[in-house]
Amino acid sequence: MTDNPQTFTLTSPTGEVIMTGSMSAIMERLPDTPARDAALSSMLRTAADAVEAEQRQQEAMASAAQMIADTCTHLTSRLDAYIARREAQRKADEEEAARQEQEEIQNYLDALPDPDNPNPNTGDLSAVVTAPEDPTGAELEPDDTGPNELVEMRPVTDPAELAHAPKAPTQPIAISLNEE
Repeated sequence: MTDNPQTFTLTSPTGEVIMTGSMSAIMERLPDTPARDAALSSMLRTAADAVEAEQRQQEAMASAAQMIADTCTHLTSRLDAYIARREAQRKADEEEAARQEQEEIQNYLDALPDPDNPNPNTGDLSAVVTAPEDPTGAELEPDDTGPNELVEMRPVTDPAELAHAPKAPTQPIAISLNEE
């Protein structure tokens, strides 16, 4: 024993000091003592608590991973639905634009006069096409070579016919409409 009443010394039969410490610390080293049994049960309880805490931590991590996966799945499905709505809206917009374009074309065509009946009231073409007038006020004489006269077209087989063919009139280079 030492001077401190709480400190004990374990000595061998030869007098060597084997251990120094409190009574429970010395008794933990000896087999079949209540202190050793308490120390062993404390160690086993601590180990069991550590295993249980690790299991709870793994369960919490698995739960968190599952929540993240569920959130990603939900977000992915919402994104897919959004893309599908945008695609449907784009198609609807294209169809509406095509319908409006077709409607504009039809309105334009409906506004044009009927080619088979230019003047739907009488069938008279004089309201649509008027005879040209001379700017001097003189009356123009009808031309016999108008667009209503049929001209016979035939191929030229004899080159001599080309020599006697009438020459085409020369076209004027410039026309001045101003009085000088």
